[in-house]
Amino acid sequence: MISKILELIVKGRMTDKREIARQVGVQIETLDDIIDLLCQRGYLRVDVQSCSGNPSCSGCNLADSCGSTDKLGRKLFVTEKGRQYVGLEKG
Repeated sequence: MISKILELIVKGRMTDKREIARQVGVQIETLDDIIDLLCQRGYLRVDVQSCSGNPSCSGCNLADSCGSTDKLGRKLFVTEKGRQYVGLEKG
């Protein structure tokens, strides 16, 4: 399940936690716990500054690595380790 969630974030560029939770079949609270675990394992990282870009992310130079927002509303980014885990090469 953890790999499926990371894959949805990376390959599907999904940022809507409700949609991710629906596709995986978990509650939002469970998804938040899994996102915390992915951060602890180094697959995602939390941006210490809140995202101030356009809500649609168009034009954002970090849009390719952005994953989601966590339960505190902080922006999450997929790390190189996370991209490699789901079989994507940086490039």
